[in-house]
Amino acid sequence: MEGADFSMGELVFPLEEHEAPKTPVPFEASAAAASDTLRLLDRLLEPDTDAHSMLARHVELAAGGAHRTDPATLCQLLQRLGYSAKLHESTSPLAKFKRGVRHQYITVCLPNTSTTGLSGYIVDPNFRDCFCIAHPTPRYAAVLDGVPAAVVADRAFFYRAVSTLSREMALSFVQQGEDLPPWRTAQALLSRWHLSGGDAAASGLGGCSTWAQAAPQGRDLFAAKRQAAYGAD
Repeated sequence: MEGADFSMGELVFPLEEHEAPKTPVPFEASAAAASDTLRLLDRLLEPDTDAHSMLARHVELAAGGAHRTDPATLCQLLQRLGYSAKLHESTSPLAKFKRGVRHQYITVCLPNTSTTGLSGYIVDPNFRDCFCIAHPTPRYAAVLDGVPAAVVADRAFFYRAVSTLSREMALSFVQQGEDLPPWRTAQALLSRWHLSGGDAAASGLGGCSTWAQAAPQGRDLFAAKRQAAYGAD
């Protein structure tokens, strides 16, 4: 048609002018602000011995990428591999805040170079799920993306990791103008792994002191587990 102009510019650009501008996210709530926390969590959760690395690998393989792993089943599997694994279940004070909530986790004794020859480790195959919330800030979402689904760490480092994530979660609620639910406080979260006591973080043995008389056998556990995992030569 003579005089008509059907250029794409006239058809497209007027539509873009009506798009609502996006509200900028403050830096403290942005994903970029999570970098320091992610580096700290990497240091806290990185295996520090061969035995620790082997246990973490066994837990990872047992979980197999499942959305949730049954701690009781995992505990039995670790026991069959030769680990001194023990299943635990947390109760109060968390149950006072949210009726019916129970949490299961595992403790394992691993050889070390101390006088007792053993250290207590906490194994939680569903660790990250404990910190998921409905509406995280971009910063907190980035922190959670960097946290492994399953965690294996000694009690002191586990305590620090939970405390760090608790602070980040509380900050996410504050930055969105929301109140922190009582079952999301640091004390309530730490109680899931019986770490809410004042001296919980300082105890590295975590119940392994009863193995002190069998320290030489404890030091041989790593070799035994390697053989169980890969077969005898």
